[in-house]
Amino acid sequence: MKRNSEHILTEWLVVNCQLGDAEALQQLIKIWYPKLLRYAYQQLGDRQKAQDAVQNTFEVVSKTIRRIKDPASFAKWVYQILQNKGVDIIRQKQKQDKLCKEYAQSQSVHDGEQHRLGKGAEDFEFEQMLICLEPHLYQLVHLHYLEGFSMIEISDLLIIPAGTVKSRLHQARKLIQSNLQNSQSGEVV
Repeated sequence: MKRNSEHILTEWLVVNCQLGDAEALQQLIKIWYPKLLRYAYQQLGDRQKAQDAVQNTFEVVSKTIRRIKDPASFAKWVYQILQNKGVDIIRQKQKQDKLCKEYAQSQSVHDGEQHRLGKGAEDFEFEQMLICLEPHLYQLVHLHYLEGFSMIEISDLLIIPAGTVKSRLHQARKLIQSNLQNSQSGEVV
């Protein structure tokens, strides 16, 4: 995984959490909550379920953060916990709605959120293309392109063969490319 200032800060906060610094845990939650919530929302298709999954994840994090031997592995570790919590919620509650249906019903909500957040048109278009991906494809695109995980790390995280990760990423790129071409030609996707 590529290291940037956020990853270095995360490592520092993990070390401080392990030393018993409650403020470091709060800062860690502040940094990671939005990212995990966005990821969980795309997987579960329901904001409340996503919030529950993230909350459950941070309960586990707060209780077990001292067990992390390598602070640089926090991102992988927290996504594994979130993945497991998401699976638990899916098993406990109703099946997930199709994300494309969710997208069609909430188009105006997303437009308003994007406008309010001040994101550029290109970022918004890219996110819209990701929303239309099936959850298992979105998951891989998010982890690889937005979070910077390598294919091997994703393979370990999701417990699927690296070849499957590679082929699904290829499939996702093809779908995004097709959606992009359709949107540029004026077709409704």
